[in-house]
Amino acid sequence: MHVATKCSVNANVEKGAKGVVANRRNPAKSCRTDNALRAVRVDRQCASEGRPDELHRRGGSGVATFLATCVASATLLGAPLDASAVVGGKGNASTPLSGLDLSNQDLRNNDYTKSVLKQTKFDGSNLTGVSFFACFAKGATFQGANLSLADLEQGDFEGANFTNAVLEGAFVNAANFTGIELEGSDWTDVVLRKDVYQQLCAVASGTNPTTGVDTRDSLSCE
Repeated sequence: MHVATKCSVNANVEKGAKGVVANRRNPAKSCRTDNALRAVRVDRQCASEGRPDELHRRGGSGVATFLATCVASATLLGAPLDASAVVGGKGNASTPLSGLDLSNQDLRNNDYTKSVLKQTKFDGSNLTGVSFFACFAKGATFQGANLSLADLEQGDFEGANFTNAVLEGAFVNAANFTGIELEGSDWTDVVLRKDVYQQLCAVASGTNPTTGVDTRDSLSCE
Protein backbone atom coordinates (compact mmCIF):
# COMPACT_ATOMS: atom_id res chain seq x y z
CA MET A 1 0.00 0.00 0.00
CA HIS A 2 1.40 3.41 -0.98
CA VAL A 3 1.63 5.74 2.00
CA ALA A 4 2.16 9.48 1.81
CA THR A 5 5.37 10.74 3.42
CA LYS A 6 3.74 13.81 4.98
CA CYS A 7 0.41 14.64 6.49
CA SER A 8 -1.37 17.79 7.58
CA VAL A 9 -3.59 18.21 10.63
CA ASN A 10 -5.96 20.20 8.43
CA ALA A 11 -6.12 17.68 5.61
CA ASN A 12 -9.64 16.86 4.55
CA VAL A 13 -8.73 13.84 2.42
CA GLU A 14 -5.97 11.27 2.84
CA LYS A 15 -5.47 8.31 0.54
CA GLY A 16 -4.09 4.84 1.06
CA ALA A 17 -4.63 2.04 -1.42
CA LYS A 18 -6.32 3.02 -4.67
CA GLY A 19 -10.00 3.53 -4.08
CA VAL A 20 -9.68 3.99 -0.32
CA VAL A 21 -10.85 7.53 0.24
CA ALA A 22 -12.26 9.12 3.37
CA ASN A 23 -13.50 12.68 3.65
CA ARG A 24 -14.52 13.37 7.23
CA ARG A 25 -12.76 16.32 8.87
CA ASN A 26 -11.65 15.43 12.41
CA PRO A 27 -9.87 17.47 15.12
CA ALA A 28 -6.10 17.89 14.69
CA LYS A 29 -4.13 14.70 15.21
CA SER A 30 -0.38 14.21 15.23
CA CYS A 31 1.30 12.40 12.36
CA ARG A 32 2.47 8.84 13.08
CA THR A 33 5.67 7.74 11.38
CA ASP A 34 4.88 4.06 11.20
CA ASN A 35 3.65 3.53 7.60
CA ALA A 36 1.48 0.59 8.58
CA LEU A 37 -0.43 2.80 11.01
CA ARG A 38 -0.72 5.94 8.89
CA ALA A 39 -3.89 7.83 9.78
CA VAL A 40 -6.82 7.55 7.36
CA ARG A 41 -9.83 9.80 7.69
CA VAL A 42 -13.17 8.07 8.12
CA ASP A 43 -16.15 8.81 5.89
CA ARG A 44 -19.24 10.33 7.45
CA GLN A 45 -21.13 7.11 6.88
CA CYS A 46 -18.54 5.15 8.85
CA ALA A 47 -18.26 7.76 11.58
CA SER A 48 -21.98 7.43 12.25
CA GLU A 49 -21.27 3.95 13.57
CA GLY A 50 -19.32 5.46 16.44
CA ARG A 51 -15.95 4.11 15.30
CA PRO A 52 -14.22 7.21 13.81
CA ASP A 53 -10.77 6.07 14.90
CA GLU A 54 -11.01 2.46 13.78
CA LEU A 55 -8.95 2.97 10.66
CA HIS A 56 -6.13 4.57 12.65
CA ARG A 57 -5.54 1.19 14.26
CA ARG A 58 -5.55 -0.72 10.99
CA GLY A 59 -3.33 -0.94 7.93
CA GLY A 60 -3.13 -2.66 4.54
CA SER A 61 -6.02 -5.03 3.90
CA GLY A 62 -7.62 -4.01 7.18
CA VAL A 63 -8.40 -0.59 5.71
CA ALA A 64 -10.14 -2.07 2.67
CA THR A 65 -12.06 -4.53 4.84
CA PHE A 66 -13.33 -1.84 7.18
CA LEU A 67 -14.31 0.50 4.35
CA ALA A 68 -16.13 -2.34 2.65
CA THR A 69 -18.13 -2.87 5.83
CA CYS A 70 -18.97 0.84 6.00
CA VAL A 71 -20.08 0.93 2.37
CA ALA A 72 -22.34 -2.05 2.91
CA SER A 73 -23.84 -0.46 6.02
CA ALA A 74 -24.47 2.83 4.24
CA THR A 75 -26.18 1.03 1.39
CA LEU A 76 -28.53 -0.79 3.74
CA LEU A 77 -29.41 2.50 5.43
CA GLY A 78 -30.13 4.14 2.07
CA ALA A 79 -27.48 6.81 2.59
CA PRO A 80 -26.25 8.72 -0.50
CA LEU A 81 -22.97 7.32 -1.76
CA ASP A 82 -20.15 9.19 -3.48
CA ALA A 83 -18.49 7.07 -6.16
CA SER A 84 -15.07 8.35 -5.07
CA ALA A 85 -15.46 6.33 -1.88
CA VAL A 86 -16.00 3.03 -3.65
CA VAL A 87 -13.70 2.97 -6.63
CA GLY A 88 -13.24 -0.51 -7.98
CA GLY A 89 -9.98 -1.65 -9.51
CA LYS A 90 -7.30 -4.25 -9.93
CA GLY A 91 -7.02 -6.34 -6.81
CA ASN A 92 -10.31 -5.01 -5.44
CA ALA A 93 -12.66 -7.51 -7.06
CA SER A 94 -14.27 -8.24 -3.69
CA THR A 95 -15.26 -4.61 -3.07
CA PRO A 96 -19.06 -4.64 -2.63
CA LEU A 97 -20.24 -2.52 -5.53
CA SER A 98 -23.27 -4.63 -6.47
CA GLY A 99 -26.59 -2.83 -6.32
CA LEU A 100 -25.09 0.62 -5.72
CA ASP A 101 -26.43 3.75 -7.43
CA LEU A 102 -23.53 5.48 -9.21
CA SER A 103 -25.76 7.34 -11.65
CA ASN A 104 -25.11 10.80 -13.10
CA GLN A 105 -21.50 11.04 -11.98
CA ASP A 106 -18.16 11.68 -13.64
CA LEU A 107 -16.45 8.31 -13.18
CA ARG A 108 -13.72 8.67 -15.80
CA ASN A 109 -10.94 8.19 -13.25
CA ASN A 110 -12.38 4.96 -11.88
CA ASP A 111 -11.28 1.42 -12.66
CA TYR A 112 -13.77 -1.45 -12.38
CA THR A 113 -11.45 -4.19 -13.64
CA LYS A 114 -12.69 -7.57 -12.35
CA SER A 115 -15.17 -5.82 -10.03
CA VAL A 116 -18.52 -7.33 -9.02
CA LEU A 117 -21.17 -4.90 -10.32
CA LYS A 118 -24.35 -6.96 -10.27
CA GLN A 119 -27.36 -4.64 -10.77
CA THR A 120 -25.20 -1.56 -10.17
CA LYS A 121 -26.64 1.65 -11.68
CA PHE A 122 -24.42 3.78 -13.94
CA ASP A 123 -27.30 5.61 -15.64
CA GLY A 124 -26.26 8.94 -17.13
CA SER A 125 -22.67 8.69 -15.89
CA ASN A 126 -19.54 9.62 -17.83
CA LEU A 127 -17.55 6.39 -18.17
CA THR A 128 -15.37 7.43 -21.10
CA GLY A 129 -12.30 5.19 -21.30
CA VAL A 130 -13.13 3.37 -18.05
CA SER A 131 -12.08 -0.27 -17.66
CA PHE A 132 -14.75 -2.87 -16.97
CA PHE A 133 -12.38 -5.64 -18.03
CA ALA A 134 -13.55 -9.08 -16.86
CA CYS A 135 -16.13 -7.52 -14.54
CA PHE A 136 -19.33 -9.24 -13.45
CA ALA A 137 -22.09 -6.74 -14.28
CA LYS A 138 -25.13 -8.94 -14.69
CA GLY A 139 -28.27 -6.80 -14.66
CA ALA A 140 -26.32 -3.53 -14.36
CA THR A 141 -27.85 -0.42 -15.96
CA PHE A 142 -26.04 2.03 -18.23
CA GLN A 143 -29.02 3.98 -19.55
CA GLY A 144 -27.81 7.18 -21.22
CA ALA A 145 -24.25 6.58 -20.02
CA ASN A 146 -21.19 7.56 -22.04
CA LEU A 147 -19.07 4.43 -22.53
CA SER A 148 -17.02 5.74 -25.43
CA LEU A 149 -13.64 3.96 -25.65
CA ALA A 150 -14.46 1.98 -22.50
CA ASP A 151 -12.91 -1.47 -22.06
CA LEU A 152 -15.69 -4.04 -21.69
CA GLU A 153 -13.60 -6.99 -22.81
CA GLN A 154 -14.35 -10.32 -21.13
CA GLY A 155 -17.02 -8.63 -19.01
CA ASP A 156 -20.28 -10.37 -18.18
CA PHE A 157 -23.12 -7.96 -18.99
CA GLU A 158 -25.92 -10.49 -19.22
CA GLY A 159 -29.29 -8.75 -18.88
CA ALA A 160 -27.67 -5.30 -18.63
CA ASN A 161 -29.52 -2.20 -19.84
CA PHE A 162 -27.66 -0.06 -22.40
CA THR A 163 -30.69 1.94 -23.53
CA ASN A 164 -29.56 5.26 -25.09
CA ALA A 165 -25.95 4.61 -24.07
CA VAL A 166 -23.04 5.74 -26.24
CA LEU A 167 -20.45 2.99 -26.76
CA GLU A 168 -18.53 4.56 -29.63
CA GLY A 169 -15.15 2.89 -30.04
CA ALA A 170 -15.61 0.65 -26.99
CA PHE A 171 -13.61 -2.58 -26.73
CA VAL A 172 -15.89 -5.58 -26.32
CA ASN A 173 -13.87 -8.66 -27.24
CA ALA A 174 -15.23 -11.78 -25.48
CA ALA A 175 -17.84 -9.76 -23.59
CA ASN A 176 -21.19 -11.41 -22.80
CA PHE A 177 -24.15 -9.33 -24.01
CA THR A 178 -26.81 -12.02 -23.68
CA GLY A 179 -30.27 -10.55 -23.12
CA ILE A 180 -29.18 -6.91 -22.98
CA GLU A 181 -31.45 -3.94 -23.73
CA LEU A 182 -29.91 -1.68 -26.38
CA GLU A 183 -32.70 0.49 -27.79
CA GLY A 184 -31.28 3.85 -28.82
CA SER A 185 -27.68 2.87 -28.07
CA ASP A 186 -24.80 3.93 -30.35
CA TRP A 187 -22.23 1.22 -31.23
CA THR A 188 -20.26 3.20 -33.82
CA ASP A 189 -16.75 1.79 -34.48
CA VAL A 190 -17.27 -1.15 -32.08
CA VAL A 191 -15.74 -4.36 -33.46
CA LEU A 192 -18.02 -7.35 -32.85
CA ARG A 193 -17.73 -11.07 -33.45
CA LYS A 194 -20.18 -12.31 -36.06
CA ASP A 195 -22.32 -14.18 -33.52
CA VAL A 196 -22.53 -11.14 -31.22
CA TYR A 197 -23.28 -8.90 -34.19
CA GLN A 198 -26.19 -11.14 -35.18
CA GLN A 199 -27.40 -11.30 -31.57
CA LEU A 200 -27.49 -7.52 -31.20
CA CYS A 201 -28.94 -6.80 -34.64
CA ALA A 202 -31.80 -9.19 -33.91
CA VAL A 203 -33.15 -6.77 -31.27
CA ALA A 204 -31.57 -3.41 -32.22
CA SER A 205 -33.88 -0.42 -32.63
CA GLY A 206 -34.20 3.27 -31.92
CA THR A 207 -32.00 6.34 -32.31
CA ASN A 208 -29.49 7.62 -29.80
CA PRO A 209 -30.75 10.94 -28.34
CA THR A 210 -27.20 12.26 -27.80
CA THR A 211 -25.47 11.45 -31.10
CA GLY A 212 -28.53 11.19 -33.32
CA VAL A 213 -27.22 7.90 -34.70
CA ASP A 214 -29.63 5.08 -35.48
CA THR A 215 -28.79 1.99 -33.42
CA ARG A 216 -29.04 -0.41 -36.35
CA ASP A 217 -26.89 1.87 -38.50
CA SER A 218 -24.23 2.07 -35.77
CA LEU A 219 -24.10 -1.73 -35.76
CA SER A 220 -24.15 -1.89 -39.58
CA CYS A 221 -27.13 -4.22 -39.37
CA GLU A 222 -28.42 -5.43 -42.72
